[in-house]
Amino acid sequence: MAASSDGASMAVKVVNDTTTTYLKTCLPPFDPLFLWGSASQLRQLLAEPITPGLPLPEPVATRLFMQHGELKGPLVSTAASDAAASADALASHVRNVMDLEPRDGSEVYTARSTGIVVEDTLRLIKKRLPAGAHIWMDRNTPDASGPTLESLRPDFLCWVDGALVFKGEEKALSAQLGDAIHELTTKISTVWAAGLVLGKRPPCMLAYAAAGTILQFFCIQQPESGYGVKATPISGELDLNTALGRLRALTASFNIWRLLAGYASQAPAMPVASGCISRSPDGLRTYCVLQGFFRKSIQNFSVEQAPYASFELLQDVYGKMSKAEHRRNIIQVYDVDGHVGGPQLRDDVYTVHLAPVGNPCHGPPDGLRMLARAVSGVLAGLAALHSEGFVHRDVRWANVIFLPAEMRWLLVDLEHVGLNNCDCSGEPYPLRAWSQRTLEDGGKYTFRSDLRMVAEQLLCWVELDDAGKDLRKQLQAGQLTAAMALQHEWLGLFLALEWNSF
Repeated sequence: MAASSDGASMAVKVVNDTTTTYLKTCLPPFDPLFLWGSASQLRQLLAEPITPGLPLPEPVATRLFMQHGELKGPLVSTAASDAAASADALASHVRNVMDLEPRDGSEVYTARSTGIVVEDTLRLIKKRLPAGAHIWMDRNTPDASGPTLESLRPDFLCWVDGALVFKGEEKALSAQLGDAIHELTTKISTVWAAGLVLGKRPPCMLAYAAAGTILQFFCIQQPESGYGVKATPISGELDLNTALGRLRALTASFNIWRLLAGYASQAPAMPVASGCISRSPDGLRTYCVLQGFFRKSIQNFSVEQAPYASFELLQDVYGKMSKAEHRRNIIQVYDVDGHVGGPQLRDDVYTVHLAPVGNPCHGPPDGLRMLARAVSGVLAGLAALHSEGFVHRDVRWANVIFLPAEMRWLLVDLEHVGLNNCDCSGEPYPLRAWSQRTLEDGGKYTFRSDLRMVAEQLLCWVELDDAGKDLRKQLQAGQLTAAMALQHEWLGLFLALEWNSF
């Protein structure tokens, strides 16, 4: 019994990591309206001390406090309180930042420093606080489809419910800080793509520019003139070679989280996240919204896409759709400074830049009036294609976008186009959305096939009035051209109504 008693008295006391509790105490979210406020106000918020102070393991704290007395208070030794002593993950992270030895001469070195100070801070909190479910991050990497995506996408990206609220640019040398700041305004510089959220002004974008061992935070806002964007400093130039510079950068990173968490409490969900790369399940297709346009890429083009539409055909269709009479009615190529926006094919990788950016449709809009406007938009796109001898061949809601600012719908995804009366009787056809009635006799796909897809994909599974049923019936029977369908009474009735009557 005595031995057992001695063993019990020598047992190690197990203390649970209280990082989550500590973070909840010291990181209450800021008011979300601050992101619509002034740069001077944001500067004050980023410098606000974290209370209680950030815990630091006792040996490191003793050393640093002896060397830099001003650190004591904003930082607290784990020996100072039970709360600090048990916040193990947080204390370990603070030690990693305060013991950082930054280097310059390579963007990899710069990214390592900002990764520890900024990104690791946000990821530590994300794992532990409720707002983390709304926030995700990514870093830019070289892209197999060429340099465009790499050069136009920020180095660091952080979204809140799909809104790009925080980003960063990194350069190798401290002397290149001006270059990093310049890229804050030339790459994606708005929280969401223009026109995607009706009636709501976007907040400012938070950002950092890092060059060598220097880190500085900014807010990116549209000036009152409404033209361009401006990056305004909301911190000084923080030298990560100094203990005080690292502490200030760490404090700013924690307060960035508080701003993000505040925004998350009332953020509208974005249907399209600027700068976020979406990939098909097989990884061969990528999609990314950049500054003012949408970028599509298809690898292994000769195998994956050319059997449906040759590169030369895609060049032809996008070129003819750019005519003045078609530009408003169907998706358009977008030329970026220094990059041709039209279809490109290099090393069997196909890329195209497209505009405008819209909200993807996952099904019919609510109400017959909205549905009529959506169908009218699709028919206008088909009329443009048909007037040049092309057929779309993949008419369905997934290939329609909605432009909220203009309250109209647009036909997209021309990568399955063909020529009228093309033979689709053999491989690789049929396409997934085709029905037994899609093709004409002999396996031919014609203008009428596109219009049957409108009837079967866009006008089915909804309760139509008599005029709507009549349009659907005529489209199914091949009795109308796209131009004639646009004159149908069902569309005319609803198109005549003003939007403010909805």
